[in-house]
Parts: sequence; C-alpha cells; structure tokens
Amino acid sequence: MNTEVERNENELHYQQVYDTIVSRILDETPEEYVDSISDRFQNAKEVYKIENGIIYIIVKDALTKMFVEKFNSTRMNELLEELTQEKLRFKFITQEDADKERAQNPIKLSTPDHVNFDRSARKLRAEFTFENYVTGKSNRLAVTSSLKVAESPLGEFANPLFIFGGVGLGKTHLMMSIGHFILDKNPKTNVVYTTTQQFIEDMFVYTKLNQRDIEQQFYNKYRGADVLLVDDIQFLENARSSQEEFFKVFEFLHERNKQIVVTSDRKASDLKLMQRLVSRFTWGLNVDIEAPDKELRINILKRKLSFLIANPNDVPLGCLEIIADIFTQNVRELEGALRRFITYCVSFDLEFNEENVMISLEGIIPTKPEDLINAENQNITKVKKVISEYFAISEEELVSKSRKPQLVYARNLCYYIIRKRFDISLKKIGEHFGNKDHTTITHGFENIKDALEVDQKTKQDLQNIEKKLDS
Repeated sequence: MNTEVERNENELHYQQVYDTIVSRILDETPEEYVDSISDRFQNAKEVYKIENGIIYIIVKDALTKMFVEKFNSTRMNELLEELTQEKLRFKFITQEDADKERAQNPIKLSTPDHVNFDRSARKLRAEFTFENYVTGKSNRLAVTSSLKVAESPLGEFANPLFIFGGVGLGKTHLMMSIGHFILDKNPKTNVVYTTTQQFIEDMFVYTKLNQRDIEQQFYNKYRGADVLLVDDIQFLENARSSQEEFFKVFEFLHERNKQIVVTSDRKASDLKLMQRLVSRFTWGLNVDIEAPDKELRINILKRKLSFLIANPNDVPLGCLEIIADIFTQNVRELEGALRRFITYCVSFDLEFNEENVMISLEGIIPTKPEDLINAENQNITKVKKVISEYFAISEEELVSKSRKPQLVYARNLCYYIIRKRFDISLKKIGEHFGNKDHTTITHGFENIKDALEVDQKTKQDLQNIEKKLDS
C-alpha cells in the first residue's frame, strides 16, 4: 500500500471515530443545549492529521477552538480512549493555522502504528494537565515547582520533586500534569507512572517467580524510565524489601539525571522508611498542597462546572458557595458534590438553585446545614464580642458605618480573623457587619494582611485577640 493511500485510509478511520464521538457528546447533552453544541461542532469536524498519538481536528476559528477545548475536550478524550483502546488525544487547530502549516510543510502522517506506544502510552489520565489544574494560595508553590520541573531539562531543577498533602487535594493530578507536559514536548520520552502498590506487586512477582526474564522486565520498566512518577510512597512503609529495591531504582535513575517525582500523604521526614531513602527524598525539593481556601474552592467548582454543562452561568454563585462551605477539606469530595447536584437537576429537569443544592446533597453532607450555619454565626459573634471588649468599644460601634480610625482598624481585624480562622464566605461576613459589600471585607482583610508584615502593634493585637478566642 502506498503512503498516500495509507494516509487517506487512516484519516478516514479516525474521521469515523471522531464523528462517533461527536454523536455521543450530543446524546449526552441536555436537550435544551443540543442545538448550540451541534452548531459548535459544525465548525469543528475535519481530521487534519495524526501525529505522535495526537489527532488534530481543524476548527473554523480561535473562538470555536477555545469553546471546544474548554467545554468538550476532556470528555472527547475519554471517549476516544474508550473507543480505540489506545492512548490517543485530540488537539484542535484553526483553519488559518492549518493552511499556513500546509503551505510551509507537506503533511507527514504518523499513524498509531508508527508511534512507540509502549513508551508513550502511559497510565496518565487525559484530563490531568496543567491547563485543568486550578491554582490558589494553598497549592501555588507546588504548581510552579511542578511546572518548572516539567519545563527544565530532566533532573536539572529539582530531583526528586516530593509533593505531599492530604487525601484528595490534587497531588496525582499535578504529578500527571508533569508527565503530560514532558510527553507533549517529546513523545519519545519514557515516562513511567506507577502507584507504590503496583511497584510492590511488580517486585513480588519477579522475586517469587525467580525467572530471569521476569526480573529483566522489572528492571527494564523502572530503570529504563526517563521520568519516574511514583504515587503514594507512604505505602512503602512496612515493606522493607520493597524499600531496598526502590532505593536501588532511585539511585540508578538519579545518577543518570533521570527525573523522579514522588507523592505522599505526609512530608518525607514523617515517613517510617529506611533513613537513607528518606534522606534521598530531601535531596531535591519538598512542596506541600494544603486544603483549599474558600476562593480556590469556588474557582475549582467553576472550572469543573465548565465540563459538566454547556452554560456554566446557569448555576448561580450562591449554589457554588453552599457546596464550597460544606466540603472544605477534600477537592475530590468537592467536585463529587457538584457533579451530584448538576446530575440531580438535569435528571429531573429542575432549576439550578440553592434549595436544590441542599436536596441533592442531603445524603452526603457531613453535618446538617443548620448546624453549619449556627456554627458560623456563633464564631462570628464570638469574634465580634472579643474584639469589642479588647478595644473597649460597643458591638454597635463595631458594625456601624463610622470611619473613625480605631473602629475601622478593629473592624478590619474582625474581617481578617473570621476569614482566616473560620474560612467564612465574604457574603456571610458582610451580613453580620451591616450588609457590607464583599469588596469592603476583602479590602479590610488585605489591609491587616499587609500590616502584619511590617507593623509590630498589629501583630501583637492579633496575638492577644487570638489568645482570648482560644481561652
């Protein structure tokens, strides 16, 4: 078969796959949005080329490209893997850019048969990329460090990169983002992702079978990595022989400047592992991911919402704030709650409103909503009382509109402590201070935050007030 015929047949095959996926997307779309989504895909319907495991689709213009990438690409990549059983991904290119590329270079098709899928088809979830990772104060250092590792020559910036934090905070997403980024730059890079449990199982197989070819497969898999991504290293505890073997793999790769990235549910020094392995984990860079603050939780929900429905603006901000107020410690639970709410409303053709949030989440809310509201009210009341007594002012003065410097200062301390200590929404705080606007609360919070960096009196006042709150 000549190259041109082969190219046309492959394009035809993946065009059919793409058309099937578009049909599935439309079938899954709520009826009221079908027309707008269908119109979007009328402007994105031609397979342009298949290169390095990526199927490029021509779209009419940059606006269409942005919409398809933002609202449809994650689900499309999931369906692509489901239909083909191959690690392929869709990317989108505008008609203008495709025409320029055609003029500059003749198209060279790289079909899946020509891509080294044994090396490039890793166990990386298609949606776990930097583009889909929402950044905030609680994870910014981890994100910027991960991106720097991905951008730098292998093993140069931080080796190993050790990412730690609680369950469901996005460690795996961040680690897989590094893998995707590196593979996008160079698809021939051998990126190996494994869970610690899988590493232990692989080692068990090769040691128990005691066969030379099995042992060689184990070494080829792990020592052949250009980038080794290891999830949940804490499970190496109580597995002494596996620790020894992992240490050998680590040393082998590190000596050859191969990049190593490890995640854990706690910092390296808290792990009950052999000391020399703990020592190796501290060689590079340790970064933590903390529980997201309210602002980040809202942004995460907005991002997730864009993948769930065609028009995210249909869901009021108040609905997202309720979910963010309830699920504060775990991003996975946070996103799951949103998915449950959206599915409930779509399934029963109900309005996206605050009442339906509470109904849909009734079975999974960790505490009763009235308890949550009462706790917030009690915490705000306590802060107001302590600060009023500390500055010898009345609570009426504290919540008034007076701009006397002492009252403004006391009021701003209230905003700061309530927001920082209890993570209560700006709207809720405003309601307790004469229905003040959220921008007023934010401005007061930032004033105290800035003052704490330079003003000793503010630091001392804050310490004194917090001691009274804790007493």
